[in-house]
Formats: sequence, C-alpha cells, structure tokens
Amino acid sequence: MKCLLLHDPDPRYDNVLSDNNIQITNLPVLQTTVLNLDHSSDNSPAKHDGIIISSKHGAKFLIKNKIDISGKSLAIVGPATAKIVRKYADQFDDVTLVWEDNASLLSQTILSSFPRSHSWIFYCGNKALDVLPRTLSEHGVRLKQLVVYTVDKRPEFDKDLSLFDVGVFQAVVFFSPSGVDYTGEFLRDKLSDRCVLVAFGKSTAAALSQCFSNVFVIRICEHPTPSGVLDVLMSL
Repeated sequence: MKCLLLHDPDPRYDNVLSDNNIQITNLPVLQTTVLNLDHSSDNSPAKHDGIIISSKHGAKFLIKNKIDISGKSLAIVGPATAKIVRKYADQFDDVTLVWEDNASLLSQTILSSFPRSHSWIFYCGNKALDVLPRTLSEHGVRLKQLVVYTVDKRPEFDKDLSLFDVGVFQAVVFFSPSGVDYTGEFLRDKLSDRCVLVAFGKSTAAALSQCFSNVFVIRICEHPTPSGVLDVLMSL
C-alpha cells in the first residue's frame, strides 16, 4: 500500500508503518509559530485555577515562557502532549494533570473531575475548534481562550504537492481540520476514486466529509498514535 501522510516526517510513524510494508510519503502542510505574549491582566495563569492545552504547540508555549504551574490543574488533549507537559510539571508542586484522546472527551473529564467554579485558561491556536469552549460554557464553567500560536499553510506546500502524482496513493492521512482546509480543494480532483481518506479524530472526519462531499471512503483514526493509524490502514 502507498500512503500519503500530510504531516512532518516522524520516525514513530515511518518505522511502524514501514515495518508493515506500507510505503510512506510525508508531505508537511502546516507551519506553526509560537507567539511571545505578556502575562499581564487576564493573560496571567495566576488568575486561573487550571490550564487547558490541546496540542504540543501549546505545551511549547508553556515551557518557553517558564510558566509557574504550582497548584494548578492541567487538562491536556492527546498522549504525546500530555507526556511533554507531565515532564515539565514534575518540577512543580501540587499539580493535577488529566488527559484524554480528544477535546470532546476532555471536556467531559473536566466537568466530572473538577468543581464548576474552577476558572480555566485555554492555550490554543488561531484555528482552534469550539468543542471545549462551547461545552464548558454550556455548563457554566469560566474559560478564557488565549491564542498562543498561529497555524498557516507552508508557503512551499503547493509547489511540493505538484511534484507528486497523488493518484498513486491508496490512502491519505489527514491530521487536523486545518490540514483539510488547506489541501482538500487541491486534492479533490487528483486522488484516485479508490483512495481512502483517514482522519485523525471526528473533527477532521467532519471537515473531510464537508470538503469531499462523501465522494471518498472516510475512515476515522480514534487514537492519535502510530499504532492507531496502522490499525486503520491494515483494515482497508
């Protein structure tokens, strides 16, 4: 099987998939910039009981700014991001950390594990979905969203993609709704009718369904890990 990963090269994925006779082509779509922000007024984590982080870029902001998280509750999306944050949190006292595979599950964990009176600050990107904010707001939980990184399409992406015959791929893996937004229109008329689109999570699957109008088979990768991607590809 030939598979296109719309992602930066990552040995974890390359090794697991290649070991199972899947030919991988990596094509990064996005570029991310972690911002420099002051922590005055409401931006200060000291004014909130907890911090929500939904990606490794939010974790990078936390670490880059050496934010004191002593006594804080941390709610994290994804095992890889949780691992980064947990390592940073080890140097602080009285830190409570919970994580889930996706934003929907995390919002439910926050509601069931912490007082509704808790105030949260959400370190997010400019393309953040509204799953967490909407759910928490509906239940009266105070949340401040702070954009700490920006996500845009790489300037070289269109040129790089034009070098590939994308019609040869039996599967394309999309890692985020943003990736769909930036690539879907270009890929729609160039993929083989037999190509399967693999989505990281339900939000990415919804973006694919809207963009491709159900022309292609869409499979959801429930677990954002190399083995999760492998399970989907091996089932095709």
